[in-house]
Amino acid sequence: MSATKSLKRKASNGGVAGKKRAPARPPSLSPSDDNDDGFEDLEEGTAGVFEDPMIDPQGSSDEDDDDEEDKDEEADDGSEEDEGDEPAAGPSRPQSSTKSLYKAPTLSEMEALRSTEQSGGTTFSLQLSTLLSSTLLPTTPSTTLKSLLSTLHSTILSLPSLPGLPPSKAIKRVGAGAMPPFAGPAQFGLGSKKGEEVKWTLGWDKPEEILVGGSWGVVGGYKKGKGEIGGVDLVVVMPSSLFSAKDRLDYRYFHKRAHYLAIIYAQIQQLVDKEGTLQGVEVDWTTSNGDERRPVIALTVGKEQGLKYRTDIRIHASIPPSVFPLSTLSPAKSLIRVENPTPTPLYSTSILNDTLHKSHLLHLHRLSQLLSPERTVDNFLAAWRIWANRRGIRRERGASGWFAALALGWVVDGGEVGGVGGSREKVKKIRGVGKGLGHWGALRAAWEFLAHTDFEATPVFMHQTAEDTLPHIDFTRSFDNVFVDPTGRVNLFAGWEKGDVQLLRHHARQTLAMLEDERIDRFADVFLRQQSLGPEVYDEFVFRRVDVSSAKLPTDVAERSEYPSNTDVAVTSIAKILRQGLSDRAKLVQVTPSASDESTLTIGIVFNPDHATRVIDIGPSSGEPEKAEEFRNLWGDKAELRRFKDGNIAESVVWDLTRPEDATLIPGRIVRCLLERHFELTGEDVKCLSSSQDWLGVVQVPPTARDAVALPSSQKQGFRPTMTAYDSLYRLLKDIDSELPLAILNVTPSSEMLRYSSTFVPHPIDINRLPSAPGCINYVPYADVLVQFESSPRWPDDLAAIQKLKLALFDKLARVITARITAATVGIVFDSGASDIEDQAGLEVLLPDGVAFRLRIYHEKERNLLERIIDEDEPVFATSLPRPPRRLAIPALDLHIRRFIHLPQHHASIAPLHHRFPSYSSATRLLKRWFASHMLSAHIPAQVAELLMAKVYLDPGAVQIPSSAVSGFLRALDLLSLWDWKLEPIFVPIFTASREGASATSSSGRVRFPADERSEAIKEFETLRNKEKATEGGHPWVIVTEEDESGLRWTKGVSKVIAGRVAVLAKATIGAVQRASEEGALDVRSLFVTPLAGYDFLLHLHSSLLSRYSLAVSPDSQEWESKLKFRNLHTGTSDRTSIKIGFDPVESFVQDLQKIYGDQIVWFWDINGSSVIGGLWNPDVGREGGRAMKAFLGWSSKPVESESALVKINKDAVLGEIARLGKGLIEKIERRR
Repeated sequence: MSATKSLKRKASNGGVAGKKRAPARPPSLSPSDDNDDGFEDLEEGTAGVFEDPMIDPQGSSDEDDDDEEDKDEEADDGSEEDEGDEPAAGPSRPQSSTKSLYKAPTLSEMEALRSTEQSGGTTFSLQLSTLLSSTLLPTTPSTTLKSLLSTLHSTILSLPSLPGLPPSKAIKRVGAGAMPPFAGPAQFGLGSKKGEEVKWTLGWDKPEEILVGGSWGVVGGYKKGKGEIGGVDLVVVMPSSLFSAKDRLDYRYFHKRAHYLAIIYAQIQQLVDKEGTLQGVEVDWTTSNGDERRPVIALTVGKEQGLKYRTDIRIHASIPPSVFPLSTLSPAKSLIRVENPTPTPLYSTSILNDTLHKSHLLHLHRLSQLLSPERTVDNFLAAWRIWANRRGIRRERGASGWFAALALGWVVDGGEVGGVGGSREKVKKIRGVGKGLGHWGALRAAWEFLAHTDFEATPVFMHQTAEDTLPHIDFTRSFDNVFVDPTGRVNLFAGWEKGDVQLLRHHARQTLAMLEDERIDRFADVFLRQQSLGPEVYDEFVFRRVDVSSAKLPTDVAERSEYPSNTDVAVTSIAKILRQGLSDRAKLVQVTPSASDESTLTIGIVFNPDHATRVIDIGPSSGEPEKAEEFRNLWGDKAELRRFKDGNIAESVVWDLTRPEDATLIPGRIVRCLLERHFELTGEDVKCLSSSQDWLGVVQVPPTARDAVALPSSQKQGFRPTMTAYDSLYRLLKDIDSELPLAILNVTPSSEMLRYSSTFVPHPIDINRLPSAPGCINYVPYADVLVQFESSPRWPDDLAAIQKLKLALFDKLARVITARITAATVGIVFDSGASDIEDQAGLEVLLPDGVAFRLRIYHEKERNLLERIIDEDEPVFATSLPRPPRRLAIPALDLHIRRFIHLPQHHASIAPLHHRFPSYSSATRLLKRWFASHMLSAHIPAQVAELLMAKVYLDPGAVQIPSSAVSGFLRALDLLSLWDWKLEPIFVPIFTASREGASATSSSGRVRFPADERSEAIKEFETLRNKEKATEGGHPWVIVTEEDESGLRWTKGVSKVIAGRVAVLAKATIGAVQRASEEGALDVRSLFVTPLAGYDFLLHLHSSLLSRYSLAVSPDSQEWESKLKFRNLHTGTSDRTSIKIGFDPVESFVQDLQKIYGDQIVWFWDINGSSVIGGLWNPDVGREGGRAMKAFLGWSSKPVESESALVKINKDAVLGEIARLGKGLIEKIERRR
């Protein structure tokens, strides 16, 4: 019997012949006859191709073959060395006359060089080689695994033949517990009335052949994970005698197939409990590529059976291709006898797949023989699996070696592509790149193929290796996405939901987009980092799984025959409805069965940012009754007939909004609406992550607090009132030159409120009601605006005098503004602690419409004067005026550059992102809220959060540019959790994006950081890290922009302690979201509640005195609501001049503490209203051993009991001082350590 033929892969002689062949040329997609060279089709049954892995061939071994090859190579070397006496280029040192020092590069060496060039550098190539070498296993199975396969082989062949019996009796004979679950409509089940009346029988006979399928028999095994290797596929070819021509109808073939495997299952189950090779093996049922019509026996073996690694052995059932005529299995035919028959392409494909195990094995073997160097195919398959698994692509939907091998076949051989002239049936030939590709080049070519091929508009037919094939038209009329295998018999995408194909293509596109910039090492992003967390991959993710067990699903027999399980029907039906409802709002909709429970589904959506938040969906016009009826059937009561301004009357769906931010909730509302209408899944069953009101609530002022002090309905306008107020102020300032001693040149915004990135939307306040409001809700934010006057000799050359002139200009401005806007409140304010030579004052303007600004005057001459003080020596002339000390000039210059140069520059670069990426603003606000709620915003400026989010949007790595705020927020946290800031800076091409616009953007929408600036920044970073080795480093975060190659402009305040805490908190937050996506419940606010256990002491404050208390993560609303009930009894004044713009007692208090205690204590507090301040003692001053006593230690000390004169910080005294300083504000002090 042919089953005795060996399945062991025979050693290839391609490596021996390598020296006789010319080096492979670079791959080319242009037509060439040379690409056909070396294409030798293997005939089925060729001697040596299939060997039994249980039997070692007599008279030879792998070691002997290796020895013979070595001898052949030595002989070849000798013949080459003796040929000719041509002089060769080389070193000038003497060379042997009989042996050359240099030889021509081998094919392996040429491939290594080419792979290095294609992958973007030596580092990437070396990392990939290391990864693959640690993944691949020898091509020959281990002795123990051979023994297991041999036992299975002999067990199956030893089974006795069983005569045919009616189905009911046959099931009793094998035992109902051994039968796999039936997948299909109940009408065709063996227990149905129709099943009891059948005349056909179920018997069993020895298989015609047993072979090792999949990739094991050709390329060997691979490591799948820790202690686990890839499974082995054992294919049992059922005898033709068991089947008749009509068995293809009404699930009869699948019943016989299941019964055949059940006999084997029952026998193995008996051996598992007996002493022997199979003792302790776990036996279960699974499916072949997710097709429930085709059950597979899954054996799990491991250390109990003597194996080093755990693995699965899957036993498949197959049939010879001649059992059913090919024409009868066309996808255009119906194989289900029902009243109104329709084609059953998926049913037909299931049967055809059982005929192709051997053909696909031959295809893989041919590729392994064709491609050089050795193990090119092995490396390709391993790299493909790693890439796909990192992205959460399911094995049966593109992550398997089987699919990868067929994709590789297209890359090498080419084939035909439809869509010529817009017709799917008209095809043109496409040549493959031939045999010159290495594994990396082939991998990139496969990604290119997936990324740039629309399998729906342009069906793909691989180069045919079989004579008997199905017509192309059968595939194009039966399937949407078409990718036909080399036999021309099956569509590889049959059974795939459209979203599965879209997801595979999506990841291929993003991978190629990431690799566009070859100067960046993307190895970790491509092969190492896990990208399978739904909320990070998708813009919207239904993280509470949709339970389909209670869903209302279609019951049509023909449709249920195509999709045999409830899960299959639900996936297809839900995805179709959601795709219809979301229309152009979504680029990708994927519905996936849960790995742990197939009765539940997860839904992922990638948005189209241009349309995702559209408020109205316009359907067909009233003149199209059939389409209008379909539209109403889709939307139900949500659909309404409307007349538009252009006179068009059409069906439409309108989504009402309370405030502008609510537009981000529309996609989630659509999902919930459609699932409830069509599948009776209520809102309790469907929880959308991004489209959750909880996220908006985190960055919104509580309604009662807002309504108490803000203008009515201001929440409906978002940032618009602030932007409108700024425009009016700008026009005013540009229109009063005639009333000022100096003309105003520029008015420049520099506030986060004016670039749409402030944590809270700045609602305009009611200036008449605010003075009587409780103190915990009366905070008034303001926007910084810089005013530059013209240059003039009137400006003095003395820094102190310049500050006095600024005050005079402010006074004049105040008079002019109040004259123009009589209801405006204007006042000059001073910075506490500012020196005489630095910018120290501003002009606060509260407009009648409730928006506040703080104006500052920028004079460019200040910088020159300050630099002169720092850089030049003291004057030596007696008549020269004394200069201010350098110790005052240095901080004054830093302040001037940050306030008047860097801030407006940063503002100008960040502001366009709000318009370029609609979700950027909300994502940044969430990130700032997260930093603040974890008491870190005092150490991490707002500009850092904006740059980190810009990094996520401009260079998103392995995933697409986010189109929802939650997706952007989670990716920023993922970036922070994975960032190894000791070894690499973050590059943000923010100025390139704002200056060059589309010209700096690649086809994928990503912006490249300029090469020259990157090189200089890397040099500076390396220099910085080398300097910091001795000092343990003081600058952990380095965030580089084109205008800041040092990367320290905004991150100087981020210490190692802060950087470490951010990484820990980011990992914890991501972990919480991941657990929620698996368990089905997420408390959003809990992500913004910081643990307090790590602080040395805590200062608890009176919440009633905190002007921003209502902005806290979880404030007690009774703190202000109780005082608003009888507002006329409030003791506060109603004078609008009492309004304190930007006053925050907690911020002022902490600033005083920082000045007093310096670096003795590190302070942490939430600037958004938290009633707790955390403190950490500096370990240098707090160590128990003490330190030497000396003057001006800078902190309260007490002696240490020791022989030496040592002192240590007096913590009780310091806390007592703090209590006195904060008397009235501090409620209690909690000391932890």
